[in-house]
Formats: sequence, C-alpha cells, structure tokens
Amino acid sequence: MSAEKNNTNNIGDDWRLELFGQHVLLNSTVDQSKMTKDVENPEAPQEDAPYTVTESQPTQEFFEGYEYIALFFGANYCPFCKKFAPSVVAAKQFLEGKKCKTIFVSNDRDQDNFDQSCAKVRGLDVMEYDTTKTAAMRDLFGLKTIPALMILANKDFESKKPKIYSNAREILEVDPQCKNFPWGSIESRQAAPVTAWERIWISGKHGNWWQLGHRNVSEVHPGDMYMDEHAVRTRAGLLNIVTVVALMNVFFIEDPELVNIIFPLVAWEFTSSLIFGLTPFAPLGWIGTIMSTILQPTPLWKPANPKRFAWAIGLMLATTCFILVQYRKELGAAYKPSVTAVAFTCFLATWLEGNAGFCVGCFLYNNVLTKYFHYEECNECKL
Repeated sequence: MSAEKNNTNNIGDDWRLELFGQHVLLNSTVDQSKMTKDVENPEAPQEDAPYTVTESQPTQEFFEGYEYIALFFGANYCPFCKKFAPSVVAAKQFLEGKKCKTIFVSNDRDQDNFDQSCAKVRGLDVMEYDTTKTAAMRDLFGLKTIPALMILANKDFESKKPKIYSNAREILEVDPQCKNFPWGSIESRQAAPVTAWERIWISGKHGNWWQLGHRNVSEVHPGDMYMDEHAVRTRAGLLNIVTVVALMNVFFIEDPELVNIIFPLVAWEFTSSLIFGLTPFAPLGWIGTIMSTILQPTPLWKPANPKRFAWAIGLMLATTCFILVQYRKELGAAYKPSVTAVAFTCFLATWLEGNAGFCVGCFLYNNVLTKYFHYEECNECKL
C-alpha cells in the first residue's frame, strides 16, 4: 500500500488506527544523555532514571514498508516482562530484517509506571499510553498473561481486525535471531509425543511413575514438569461431587459417620497426589486421568508445581471440616455455619477449576508465594 493511499484512510477504515491511535511514540530516538538523573541517588542504574517520550510519528507512516507487526505487551510491575524485554530489544534488528516492525504496548496502570516501562524498553518504539485501547487489544487477542509477543500481518487495513500469526512469547526463546520468522504457533507442539498409556502411567522419556508430572512435553522447557490440565479439571469435577455430598450431610443427611468415610477418601486423595501426582495412588486422580485420556485425545499441559500448592490447600480445608465435625457438640450453634463455610469454600474451589478452568490455588501461588516468598511464577504475569 502506498503512502498516498495510507494518508487517505480514516480511522474507520484502518485497523491500525483503531488499535494504536493516530501516532506512535518514538522511544528508539530518545536522547539518553538528556534523561533525568535521580538527584537523591545519582549512581542509580540508567534504566531506572525517569523520562518521558514525546517525539511521535503518524501511525500509518510508522508501519509503512513493513509486512509484519510485533507487539510486545508488558508492564512495569511485571518482573518477567523486565526479564523478557532485552530479548525483544535484541530481536528488533532481526525482525526488521524480516520486514517486521516492533512496538511496545504498555499494560501499566498509570502514567508514571508507563514512563518507567519506556525506560526499560529503550530501543523499542511504543504505543501512546491508553488503558482503554490496551484493554480492547487484550480482548481482541485473547491475552490472559504477560509478557506476550503478538505477531500480526501488516495488511488488509480495511478489515475490522488484523490477521494474527501467533503469540511468539516462547517462540522467541528458541529462535532469538528470528531465523524461522514468520513463526507459527508453538502451543500445539510438544517436545515429544505422549501416548494414551504414558498420560496415565508416566514412564520412559517423560519421567517416572512416582513423580508429580510429565517431563519432556514442552518444546521450550523440556526439563520442566507439567500436568494435563484436562485430567486436573476432570478430577476437580469428581471432588466437586464429594463436596456436594458433604454439604448435603450437613443440612439433610446429618450422619456423622458419613464424614468418617468422606474424609479418609479426600485425605488420601490429596496426600497421595501431593507426593506422587494424579497417578497411580490417587483414586479420583486415576479416574480423572483415564476419563480425560478418552474424552480429550490432545493433552493441555500446564506447570505442575502450582497444582501441588493448590492441593495442599484442599487437604487443609478437608482436615478443618473433619475437626469441626468431631467437635460439633462443643461448637453448638456455631457448628453448622462454620462447617458450611469451609465445605462451601471447597465446593466453590473445585467448581471453579472443573467448570471455569480457574484454579484458586494457582491464583494464590502466583499472587502470594511469588510476591512474598520469591517462588517462580507459573507461566507469566497475570493481567
């Protein structure tokens, strides 16, 4: 498309204007010698010195002559974005050699943090700070985590939305010089195929039967341990049924002996899965794994360690319920409300994971353990 044709486009017939606005900020042209120094700490690292990007270029002119657009989504609050940023900055020259223009899209919550993010991605031009446009962009691309690196086609400007090639966040790790660009999606590729039996019984190249999850299933991180999310959700659905029975026992059945059946089952389930994973000793885990293998031929691999933390919480809640039942006479009128609150928490957690795909334990892992105890986060930062 010629520059003359570009200039005739209005905001209604060019998706780039809808996404990025009328101008792109030229962060790659910032004069670092004019950056504001920290008066109180003049020896502070240059990247921490605040500055504001002011020079800009019309959006259509900015992308002229390029066949692809690479969007780096990050934020100042995200340590993994800071870790990933140098890889994107280094890849810029290789991407431009492939006719791909790179731009940083801030997910920061205020202007000050946006300015700090610009300092951390010096060398990358940036989209003007606009939380509304950023949120619309995340929805359009279906982004749930950052950092992300979306690859778009720089064409078909009259369309309502761009053609998306891939989220190349992990692809860039295995191809830092962009030799295989343009990239396809890496999400469906495995480091080594997994048979139905290997999904149930971990063996061979995927590890040993007594370990928490499978290894050598991620092309990017073959040494890391993963679980099949389909099996985890199916097992959560089975646990959800157990919690329903427990709640019915509180209000309708009112049989204390039933607790002596439910609690050993749940305690064994959580304890064995905490140590050995879903198989071979966790009965509901075993059933869930078999069901998912039959119903979902393609596994959905997710990091294993956060699941262990989630199940530890489940064991704690189940134990609390059991103790409350044992002291029901001493608790008196407080018995039913207290045991109901704990049982309903279990019900809600298993329902959310089994039906909505939201793991409360993983959420706490990412937002508490990683923040205060310096654990490595599961996947990337959550938006």
